[in-house]
Amino acid sequence: MKSEVYELYPNKFINLDENRIYVMNTLFNLPEIYMIACLMDFFSNSNQYVKCTEGVKFGDFFMSYNSIFQDIRTAVDWVHTKGELKKKTVENVEEYVHKDERLPLLLDRMRESGAKVFLLTNSEYWYTNDVMGYLLGFPDKNGDVRDWKTYFDFIGVDAGKPAFFSGGTLLRQVNCSTGELRLGTHTGKLKQGQVCSGGSCDIFNKLMGAKGKDVLYVGDHIFGDILKSKKIRGWRTFLVVPELVQELHVWTEKCTLFSKLQNLDVIMGDLYKNLDSSTHERPDLSKVRGAIREVTHEMDLSYGMSGSLFRSGSRQTHFSTQVARYADVYASTPLNLIYYPFSYMFRAPAMLMPHESTVAHEQRFQVSDGPISTRSRASSIQADTPEQNKRTKYRVLERADSLVPHPRAETPKRVTHYHDEDDSEEESDKSS
Repeated sequence: MKSEVYELYPNKFINLDENRIYVMNTLFNLPEIYMIACLMDFFSNSNQYVKCTEGVKFGDFFMSYNSIFQDIRTAVDWVHTKGELKKKTVENVEEYVHKDERLPLLLDRMRESGAKVFLLTNSEYWYTNDVMGYLLGFPDKNGDVRDWKTYFDFIGVDAGKPAFFSGGTLLRQVNCSTGELRLGTHTGKLKQGQVCSGGSCDIFNKLMGAKGKDVLYVGDHIFGDILKSKKIRGWRTFLVVPELVQELHVWTEKCTLFSKLQNLDVIMGDLYKNLDSSTHERPDLSKVRGAIREVTHEMDLSYGMSGSLFRSGSRQTHFSTQVARYADVYASTPLNLIYYPFSYMFRAPAMLMPHESTVAHEQRFQVSDGPISTRSRASSIQADTPEQNKRTKYRVLERADSLVPHPRAETPKRVTHYHDEDDSEEESDKSS
């Protein structure tokens, strides 16, 4: 297997070109990934087909791996857009859609706190109506079921994300009785229970009276929901990652494996201890590297056949880096918000760079004189007495006389920049 990898990728480097690599990193892709794996396995092991470098042959017939992939992609898109996937889903909605009685409670509490709640989906109205009616269809004490549309201030179907965040389309009103679109473009104010089709982010912002960081967008698609809404519009983002339940289960149940991996890293570091550029012999790392591979393999198997969504051994996956970069908050379900006050400030712990995580605060370094030895604006007076000579001396920063006004920036006397605007007292006062 290793030799085959090196034959195709001599330096084990893959250029993530869109024409070469198609990234699949959402739950929507799981059936497609399974189909690709099954078909590739069939064509590679069938006696009827001859395996080639770029595909398989059957007599004079040649089928490339790229064409197999494209056929599957086209079939999956067809099933979603023109097939009976949604029809079969609503026919057996209890099996495919998870219902939770906390959802209507959360939506009501959001609106009671003063927030406007919206629903934005790429699905058609008929499908949205069936699914949302099931999700929010809880009878009250009198046995009456509340209309699901009353939980939202804005309902948008056929949104066409991610294009919704850039250009978008015309905003048209939906006739909830027939499911048909009304003629003309909707230009009026929002009304309770009104459903709109299409539209764009600019229109949405105008109707809702909100923009940018005023909006917290909850979605489960890292590209179509989170990445685009964050990069193009600067929305706050909440990524729903159902696999997080399994990830945390492995993290707690297999904690000994993570400890082993950390200990092996320490052992590897000890093998290089007291060695520098004058050393000619190389330490034997074969046993340590072999142990790291075994522990990493055992960790991957703990997550299932596909491994971890967030971690590959001691390194983060591509999906993990995207989550850290574009998702302000992520959880297995948005229902977790019900256990926090709506004034709660979610703040991630400080992320350490490698040079910070490997050097303890107790360690001290003597800064030598140099052109970039220090950027500190603080200056200290050199020692004049024998007792002071025993202490560490610092280079005096002296300023030459100059006729040029303000040749050097003055040291700030007050806070002039907030690294995170959420820390601003002014922002907090406005939101409270």
